[in-house]
Amino acid sequence: MKFLALIVLLPVLLAAPVVAVAETPEPGEIIDRMIAAAGGEAFAKIGVLKLEVEQEDTRNDGSGTSRVYTAYVDTAHLENQRIEYPGDVVVAHHGAGGWSTKGGKMDDRPQTSSMAQKTLNQTLFPLLLPYSLKMEGVWVKEASEATLGGRKVWVLGLPFAKGFFSSPVLTTTWIMVVAQDDYSILTYEFVPPVQYQDVSPMGIRYRIPKWQEVGGAKLAEQLLLIGINAAGAESGANRVTKIKASTQSWDATLFLSPAELEALEQED
Repeated sequence: MKFLALIVLLPVLLAAPVVAVAETPEPGEIIDRMIAAAGGEAFAKIGVLKLEVEQEDTRNDGSGTSRVYTAYVDTAHLENQRIEYPGDVVVAHHGAGGWSTKGGKMDDRPQTSSMAQKTLNQTLFPLLLPYSLKMEGVWVKEASEATLGGRKVWVLGLPFAKGFFSSPVLTTTWIMVVAQDDYSILTYEFVPPVQYQDVSPMGIRYRIPKWQEVGGAKLAEQLLLIGINAAGAESGANRVTKIKASTQSWDATLFLSPAELEALEQED
């Protein structure tokens, strides 16, 4: 199986020396090509992207849990995001501020704005790839050329700004492997920073088994997450995330906080 071969070879691939060649594009150019190949112009024109998400977790002991939620994203301005969780919980971000409500009641704690943005980033970054590579706080530090199973690939290092994710365990340099022929994402992964490995030793390896097309743009329809240790060996833990994507007409009220909506009503 190609994916199993990739899992076995990836640690060797990343450890092996890579000889740079003149034709190797700059990291930012690779990202631009990935987004263009996935339909970047069409994605930006969607307006409001709706994602109905179902995730199923399997732990090392074989037990499992499931979770559902619905997300909304302004595809022209990715900083406008909203997630609706069961129990009438909403986490959203608009412009420079994040907010959250439960049962319609505003969470007015000082840390809510910052935590809302981090929570949204952590949840939506994998679902929106490759477009989310343009989110503020995401960088491509380096790109190397390699060959995997006879297929030429780019190996990208993706560091994140401190505080980009709600969990500091994820705030490390991720590794992404991208096919050179069609600029598709083959796999990406991270292991926790050294200072967190005693309390959280497991990282995650991602792949996208199924894609879907929405409004002319290519998006993940299914994500497979597999737990890995610091050496890249897999555990029995995994998560299957299924995403049903659709478009809807523009609705700014999805992203505006209750205070912003009240202010607009008073103006009217």
